Amino acid sequence: MVVPKTAGWNDRVQQKLRRIMVLGAGGVGEVVIKGLLRLKAVERICVADIDEKRARELVDRARDPRLVPLHMDAGNVAALSAALRECGIVVHAGLPRNNLHVMQACLQASCHYIDMASDGPVDMPGLVTIQDQLGYDDSFKTSGLLAILGIGSDPGVTNILARYAYERLQRMESVVVYDGDNSVVKNQAFAIAFSPEISIEENLQPPLVYDRGRWVTGIPLETGIEQFEFPSPVGTLTVRSVAHEEVHTIPRFLGDKGLYQCEFKYALSQQYVDILKGLRLIGLDREDPVQVGDVSVSPRKVVASLLPKPASLADSLEGTSCVGVQVKGLDDQNRPVEMFLYTMQSHEFSRKDMGVNVTVFQAGIPAVIAVELMLEGMLNVAGVYSPEQFDPQPWIDRLPRWGMPLYVRKTVTEAL
Repeated sequence: MVVPKTAGWNDRVQQKLRRIMVLGAGGVGEVVIKGLLRLKAVERICVADIDEKRARELVDRARDPRLVPLHMDAGNVAALSAALRECGIVVHAGLPRNNLHVMQACLQASCHYIDMASDGPVDMPGLVTIQDQLGYDDSFKTSGLLAILGIGSDPGVTNILARYAYERLQRMESVVVYDGDNSVVKNQAFAIAFSPEISIEENLQPPLVYDRGRWVTGIPLETGIEQFEFPSPVGTLTVRSVAHEEVHTIPRFLGDKGLYQCEFKYALSQQYVDILKGLRLIGLDREDPVQVGDVSVSPRKVVASLLPKPASLADSLEGTSCVGVQVKGLDDQNRPVEMFLYTMQSHEFSRKDMGVNVTVFQAGIPAVIAVELMLEGMLNVAGVYSPEQFDPQPWIDRLPRWGMPLYVRKTVTEAL
């Protein structure tokens, strides 16, 4: 197993650690901002977005003098670097396509980096993979800076739970991530609870599966279909393999105890599967612009613009979301063990707590905890890291306090 080295942080960064930029003021960014406002150690939060109106609306609603709105294009490395010189941490809550731009700006500005997702683990034209980001490890170490990748719910909490199980098993042979919910959308014909652009992208990528020491790809929407029994009240749902970061990083960092299988399976409604297939059939899933008369437009952005904004869905969604990892292996007594370690929360809770839907709530809270741990000096390392490389206990202790309770469903097989 690869573990973080204990290289210290850049002294210049430590002096400005309490000044933070949240880059991206969508639903997940809103959760991060509201969470950071609960940390007394935070001195200033720069709310940055290409949509300055959205950033200003969040600042005006919060009425906290620590918040400052800023118009910012995450793809403009020079402008972002200049803005980050006054910040100690940036939480990138925008599109993963800009991850490398933001990491480059951090290196220029001596600023720590956090994100919730990449474009996935499959190398495709124009995508920013988790492998691309991990390639910046030496640069961040040399600069005395920390970059935490994929610290959302999945990836993020799932990686942490996999590490927690890894530490308690003699052998860890299989890790399958399951994500499902029984959400019902009120007053909307159709909606996606987090970024529609990201959702369309990841669900139509070839799914990556780790199988007996090698990575293989499958057919989008057609691979690994099964019925999985989520804990009540979610219940049994149809899941299918989807391209996801955990399938690359868990075998890479936790694969030395006999791991032969790693997969990510997502519960998609039949309605959404049909929509995705239709979008692909006529090319509306494309990000590359097409010419429409005198205008050049991205078909995927057009589709996303016609759907409700995730930040507006808090009052439209009812139900519960469950995200977890199914782990199989052997315990210290050489007995076969099967565990489902998971977090589960309702839209009702997240609506009351932060005025958001539970999907963006679960994605944003772990990043807030990452900042909290950094401010308390508990993540004083340099380099680029995936969540399963860290000691899981601080996260296990804090997630329930922030409204993400953790559970385990466990079966041990032993002789009579």
